Amino acid sequence: MRLRISIVTLVAALSTGACSVAEGGDGLAPAVSADPTTTAVQSGAAPAGTGTVDPRRGGLELGFGEFAITLEAGEIRPGPVTFVIRNGGQLVHGFEMEIEERGDSSGHGSGHDGLKIEGPAFGPGETIRIATELAPGVYEIECFVAEHDEMGMRATLVVRPRAPLLRVDPGPAEGEIEIADFAFAPTPLEVPVGTPVTWTNLDPTAHTVSASDGSFDSGTLRSDARFETTFERPGTFAYFCQIHPTMRGTVRVGEPG
Repeated sequence: MRLRISIVTLVAALSTGACSVAEGGDGLAPAVSADPTTTAVQSGAAPAGTGTVDPRRGGLELGFGEFAITLEAGEIRPGPVTFVIRNGGQLVHGFEMEIEERGDSSGHGSGHDGLKIEGPAFGPGETIRIATELAPGVYEIECFVAEHDEMGMRATLVVRPRAPLLRVDPGPAEGEIEIADFAFAPTPLEVPVGTPVTWTNLDPTAHTVSASDGSFDSGTLRSDARFETTFERPGTFAYFCQIHPTMRGTVRVGEPG
């Protein structure tokens, strides 16, 4: 029997709601919550001081946009996890996840027994949170909006007991901004006058870094491409991605210290 979970209302940027759950008898997902205050349990987290962290901690981030899905980590350990799914595109998207292969070698869950989670459609700039518990296996994540999966909006998540932990990321160096999961980070960035600021596109899809006042523009940045500009006067400079206009950031430039 297939276990199917339909989450009808979730929030982060959406309003608080409830979920509708229909359970089967395979025991793959004993707990699902749409409560936006829910956070992933730190099961399997590395001891303090080891320099690694469970990617489920604080929520596993996913980026949806035209036309790609990005995952904070492609492998996680079994147990509770909260997906934090951001729509960085211009179109409405929808989260859907289905188990393709069970990790206990009992065969394929798809079509017979398994897990399928389907969230609500969510618009540009909105974020939803979906909390569940995952057993070992291979899961297919895709956008359920018509033909978006065929255009590239699909990704694979592997759940296994010995999935690697992530090294603690100190974050970008001074004057550096990462473009990842359809978002700019950090934002706002604060730098003194004369500091070069560099953006690096870590997403699999193209973006731009375009000033709202037209003072600078990167043009199209493909994956791994970089753009640099230097701010020679104090002020607050807003920018956005022309391809995905809900992606916005700010650079605050102050007088030298």
